[in-house]
Amino acid sequence: MDKSNKANAKVIAGFLTLALDIEDQMSIAVYGEYLDKKIWPAILEKETFQIIKDNLMILIQETEEHKKTFLSLKNKLNNKNASD
Repeated sequence: MDKSNKANAKVIAGFLTLALDIEDQMSIAVYGEYLDKKIWPAILEKETFQIIKDNLMILIQETEEHKKTFLSLKNKLNNKNASD
Protein backbone atom coordinates (compact mmCIF):
# COMPACT_ATOMS: atom_id res chain seq x y z
CA MET A 1 0.00 0.00 0.00
CA ASP A 2 1.46 3.37 -0.96
CA LYS A 3 1.68 6.38 1.37
CA SER A 4 -1.42 8.03 -0.08
CA ASN A 5 -3.57 4.95 0.49
CA LYS A 6 -2.18 4.54 4.02
CA ALA A 7 -3.04 8.15 4.80
CA ASN A 8 -6.55 7.70 3.39
CA ALA A 9 -7.03 4.52 5.40
CA LYS A 10 -5.95 6.35 8.56
CA VAL A 11 -8.46 9.16 7.90
CA ILE A 12 -11.25 6.65 7.28
CA ALA A 13 -10.36 4.76 10.47
CA GLY A 14 -10.57 8.07 12.35
CA PHE A 15 -14.02 8.77 10.92
CA LEU A 16 -15.21 5.28 11.89
CA THR A 17 -13.87 5.73 15.42
CA LEU A 18 -15.69 9.05 15.67
CA ALA A 19 -18.89 7.46 14.37
CA LEU A 20 -18.62 4.75 17.03
CA ASP A 21 -18.17 7.39 19.73
CA ILE A 22 -21.21 9.33 18.50
CA GLU A 23 -23.33 6.18 18.49
CA ASP A 24 -22.26 5.46 22.09
CA GLN A 25 -23.20 8.98 23.14
CA MET A 26 -26.57 8.78 21.42
CA SER A 27 -27.45 5.44 22.93
CA ILE A 28 -26.47 6.23 26.50
CA ALA A 29 -26.57 9.98 26.97
CA VAL A 30 -29.61 10.82 24.88
CA TYR A 31 -31.97 7.89 24.59
CA GLY A 32 -31.02 6.12 27.81
CA GLU A 33 -31.73 9.14 29.97
CA TYR A 34 -35.33 9.30 28.77
CA LEU A 35 -35.98 5.74 29.94
CA ASP A 36 -36.08 7.04 33.51
CA LYS A 37 -39.67 7.85 34.49
CA LYS A 38 -38.40 10.32 37.10
CA ILE A 39 -37.41 12.88 34.47
CA TRP A 40 -40.90 12.96 32.97
CA PRO A 41 -43.78 15.02 34.37
CA ALA A 42 -45.49 13.28 37.27
CA ILE A 43 -48.83 13.48 35.47
CA LEU A 44 -47.56 11.36 32.55
CA GLU A 45 -49.77 8.31 32.38
CA LYS A 46 -48.19 4.89 32.75
CA GLU A 47 -49.46 3.76 29.34
CA THR A 48 -48.06 6.86 27.63
CA PHE A 49 -44.69 6.37 29.27
CA GLN A 50 -44.66 2.74 28.13
CA ILE A 51 -45.26 3.85 24.53
CA ILE A 52 -42.40 6.35 24.83
CA LYS A 53 -40.17 3.70 26.38
CA ASP A 54 -40.99 1.16 23.65
CA ASN A 55 -40.07 3.68 20.95
CA LEU A 56 -36.88 4.65 22.73
CA MET A 57 -35.90 0.99 22.91
CA ILE A 58 -36.29 0.78 19.13
CA LEU A 59 -33.94 3.75 18.75
CA ILE A 60 -31.44 2.20 21.16
CA GLN A 61 -31.54 -1.10 19.28
CA GLU A 62 -31.04 0.69 15.96
CA THR A 63 -28.12 2.59 17.46
CA GLU A 64 -26.57 -0.71 18.53
CA GLU A 65 -26.95 -1.99 14.97
CA HIS A 66 -25.23 1.16 13.69
CA LYS A 67 -22.38 0.55 16.11
CA LYS A 68 -22.01 -3.02 14.85
CA THR A 69 -21.91 -1.77 11.25
CA PHE A 70 -19.26 0.84 11.99
CA LEU A 71 -17.21 -1.66 13.97
CA SER A 72 -17.42 -4.17 11.13
CA LEU A 73 -16.26 -1.55 8.64
CA LYS A 74 -13.39 -0.58 10.92
CA ASN A 75 -12.35 -4.23 11.33
CA LYS A 76 -12.45 -4.78 7.56
CA LEU A 77 -10.30 -1.71 7.05
CA ASN A 78 -7.82 -2.87 9.70
CA ASN A 79 -7.67 -6.36 8.21
CA LYS A 80 -7.11 -4.95 4.72
CA ASN A 81 -4.33 -2.71 5.99
CA ALA A 82 -2.71 -5.62 7.84
CA SER A 83 -2.67 -7.75 4.69
CA ASP A 84 -1.21 -4.97 2.47
